[in-house]
This record gives sequence, structure tokens and C-alpha cells, in this order.
Amino acid sequence: MASMFVAVVCLLMGVFLRKLGRLPAGADRTVAGVVIQLSAPPVSFLAARTMPISPEMLLPASMAWIIFAAGFAFFGALRKPLGLSRETFGCLMLTAGLSNIVFIGLPMIEAFFGHEFTYIAFLCDSPGVTLVLALPGVLLASSLSPLEKRPGGTARQMARALKNVALFPPFQGLVLGLLLRPVALPPWLIDGLRGIGATLVPLSLFSVGLGLSLKLPRGARAPLAAGLAYKLMIAPLIMLLLTLLVYRNTGPVAQVTVFEAAMPPMVLGGILATDNGLDPELASLLVSVGTPLAFLTLALWRWIIASVM
Repeated sequence: MASMFVAVVCLLMGVFLRKLGRLPAGADRTVAGVVIQLSAPPVSFLAARTMPISPEMLLPASMAWIIFAAGFAFFGALRKPLGLSRETFGCLMLTAGLSNIVFIGLPMIEAFFGHEFTYIAFLCDSPGVTLVLALPGVLLASSLSPLEKRPGGTARQMARALKNVALFPPFQGLVLGLLLRPVALPPWLIDGLRGIGATLVPLSLFSVGLGLSLKLPRGARAPLAAGLAYKLMIAPLIMLLLTLLVYRNTGPVAQVTVFEAAMPPMVLGGILATDNGLDPELASLLVSVGTPLAFLTLALWRWIIASVM
């Protein structure tokens, strides 16, 4: 309950301070940078040192790939009925086709399942969401972008994206934690890293609150509804059915994986869509509307998961 209180208060404080204009423009990006560079790496490092290593870990690692592929089929089927442009289709894939793991998934796992299961978020993120964004995500963005092709084309964009994955601080923390699993570290160091990592939940949700914008442009209602319906309800339902019928797993790893599939649209995917001219207004809306709405749908999914798994 305390974690949920912190999450809600920090999100609302971000919204209120943005409305009051008490922070400079672009403060949400600054705080997000602090989360990525300072708060998340110690959490991923400590998670990697203690998480169990087993074939079961393939389930969270595959979640993002499954959801992205299913999203391609879902939004592809809606292109003609809804009259979706190439740009809107690409925007939906890059935002509603990916889960917001670091900024929303981590604090929500802590709030609904407990801190001991946060390592599952990194398994969903590093081999999952981050690589999906860097590989098929960049390919899709490049092929659908209406903007003039950048020097080097898709190959250079993919190489740059893979370099960003390798330099992504939470990913580096995860790798370092795995490498140092056999090494005994002093208690003061572990406690210090926990203290730094404790800033992850408040700062991540504060940054999301700072960036929320709910202006609805004309013609955005149908694709917005389709994107949110897929991301918040259909995607986790797909993962729930797969875990029950194919993986036949009802343990905590499977439960948290389904829960992570229900996270709101991905912020970084929205940025990639915007940079490539793929319906930037819709990208912003999917994140801004989907994030507060997810507080309601995540509570519903936690109840469903507890009832059937």
C-alpha cells in the first residue's frame, strides 16, 4: 500500500507542477534522464545478482516479441476499417506495441507484487522491449517514415540503436550484476546501491506526470481507442492465454510477465515515432492518456491474475 501511495502522489505532483509552471520546459526529459542514468542501474545490478537463473526466464524475455508481433497483426487488420495511414500504423506499433517497463512497470511490480519480483521487469526489458525497439522497431520506423532518409539509411540507424542498447545504463547494470554474481560484495556497498535505487519509483512516476498532455486532436479518437484497447487489455490477454495454455505456467514469473504486458504504451517508442514523423500527436496522446488510465486497468489485471493463476 505504501508503494502505491508513493506512485500516485509522485505522478500527481508531476502533473500539478507542470500545470503550475514551477519547473522549466523539458523538465520531464531531465528527470527521465536521471532515472535512466542514476536510479535504474543499481536496481538492475542488484536484481541480476539475486534473480534465479532457469529456463523459465525465457517467458519474460519473449513477452515483448510476442506482443509486438501480435500488434502487427492486430493493427494491420484495422488499417482498412479505420482508414489508418502508414504513419498512424507505425505510431501504433512503436507505442501501443511495446510496454513501458522502466518508468511504469518497475514501480507497479513493487506496488502490486513486491520488491523481490522487480528483477522480472529487467528480463522483460533488456532482451525484450529494448531489443524489439532497436531491431524491428527501427526497421519499421525507417520503412514507414515520411521524412527524408537520413545519411546511411536503415543500416546506420540499426547500428546506432544497437549501440544505444549496449550503452543503456540499466542494461549495463544487468550485465555487470550477472558477471559479479560469484563475487561477495561488502554490505555497505549493497545498502548504498539500494538507497540510490530507492529513488527509482518516485522519480520515474514524477517524470511521467511532468510529461502528461491530454489534448485530443481531431481524427485521433479511433486510433487512440484502438491503441489503448490493444495495449491495456488485448496484449495482456494474449500473454495470459499463452502462459496458461502453451507455457502452462501459473507461478510468480508468469504472473508478473502477464502484468508487464498490461503496462501503458512505451515512452521511448513514442519518441522514435515522433523523430520519424509517424503521427507525433497520436504518439504523445497514447502515452499521456494510457498512463493514468493504466492505474485502473492494472488494478483490474492484478485481480484477474490472482483469480486465474
